[in-house]
Amino acid sequence: MNEPKARLAAESAQPSAPPVGALLREADVVIDVRTPAEFAQGAIAGAVNIPLFADAERAEIGTLYKQVGRNEAIARGLDLAGGRLREFVQSFERFRGRRMLVYCARGGMRSASVVSLLSSLGFGVARLPGGYKAFRQYLLAELERRVPPRVIVIHGQTGVGKTPILRRLDNSLDLEDQAQHRSSLFGGVNRRPRTQQLFESHLFRRLMELDFARPVWVEGESRKVGPVTIPSELMRAMKSGTMVLLTASLPTRVRRIIAEYDGADPDTLPQLEAALLSLKHLFGTGRTLELAARLRAGHMEEVVETLLVDYYDPRYAHAMRNYRYALTLSAEDPAACAAALRGFAEQEAGRLSVPAAHAG
Repeated sequence: MNEPKARLAAESAQPSAPPVGALLREADVVIDVRTPAEFAQGAIAGAVNIPLFADAERAEIGTLYKQVGRNEAIARGLDLAGGRLREFVQSFERFRGRRMLVYCARGGMRSASVVSLLSSLGFGVARLPGGYKAFRQYLLAELERRVPPRVIVIHGQTGVGKTPILRRLDNSLDLEDQAQHRSSLFGGVNRRPRTQQLFESHLFRRLMELDFARPVWVEGESRKVGPVTIPSELMRAMKSGTMVLLTASLPTRVRRIIAEYDGADPDTLPQLEAALLSLKHLFGTGRTLELAARLRAGHMEEVVETLLVDYYDPRYAHAMRNYRYALTLSAEDPAACAAALRGFAEQEAGRLSVPAAHAG
């Protein structure tokens, strides 16, 4: 038997690595040993970042690998990590006695070396084969497959209170929370909007927590929530779901929006003004600057009412013009509205049966 065939036979004879999903379920804590920049771009939801190398160090090692060679890159990595090895190991002590799953970019040298080191010191630790790349492949496949079969979609004009009411409902999916963006003009104010990869990771974790044997509540959204895009299969389920409409008076909506933002906060006001100035192409320069001046002067109520009447409401009416609602409720009393929605969901659950292939 020639060498390639012998190697193939040996590999096929060995037990295959557990699938990504099984490894994640078995772990008590997931550790990401990639650089802070890699972690910020995308990571497994809930993972703890304990980087083996800093961003600049990782770049230096990568350059050495490409321009000089693998051995030189490994030697430089050992030099960099060796000086702080005690401190690095100490970072894991808080997880001693727990089952750790460690990953790097592709399940290569970084995670392998960390797992080998920690195992020799008595830690319970496993490596994620294929690393973050394998997780992403698993995640994207699961987002296409794991879609709630019955969705009740909450619609309503801006400021009606959809998100606070959604949070009163069990078995709900808050897409704005997963995206860390309110999906509006001021949606990113005092938030740190997530990247597409982080959004998908947190969305997947929430989907795994939901009970698909019951209707899942979700707020009506366009395909994009701030900078991120809702996966196509989930968006399709939302489009075909049961629609309910919440209503509230204009004064109530103005009051609720103002409560969401502290215009007097010195850190908030510049963010609000920057978002407002982005409407010059719609309102014209003169009117937009006038609204910005009113905002700086503290006339939040006037500014918010103008935006609702002249910007949000017309856009909403156009987008929702062909929607048909199974239920319309007043949201003036959030507690009463949430109670009525729960009753409606129970009726829906009794009327419809869950396809066996989608349950759980």
